[in-house]
Amino acid sequence: MEVNETERIIRSDIVLIGPPFAGKSTLGKLLAAELDLPQVSLDALRWDYYREIGFDEALAQELRQKGGFLTVVAYWSLFNSHAIERTLADHANCIFDFGAGPIVF
Repeated sequence: MEVNETERIIRSDIVLIGPPFAGKSTLGKLLAAELDLPQVSLDALRWDYYREIGFDEALAQELRQKGGFLTVVAYWSLFNSHAIERTLADHANCIFDFGAGPIVF
């Protein structure tokens, strides 16, 4: 079955990943301006998505106090795949910059 052009849904996303301070957000801003696409930052959205599936800020603070930064990062990792899936599902035709932590997914 042939699909005509008006029935096609074309998705043009660019996902930027990399280590901390590599310039993902800066490059995302530049690309978004040049390509006239919205920029979506996972770091700006992830906390709301984390809360959708039970993220507990008080527990995260307690884990950080007792176990340090790597302990709280391990806790965050329980929620990263959900945040990535929701971000990609909720936004299309965007320049995405994903923080360094969640990119292992």
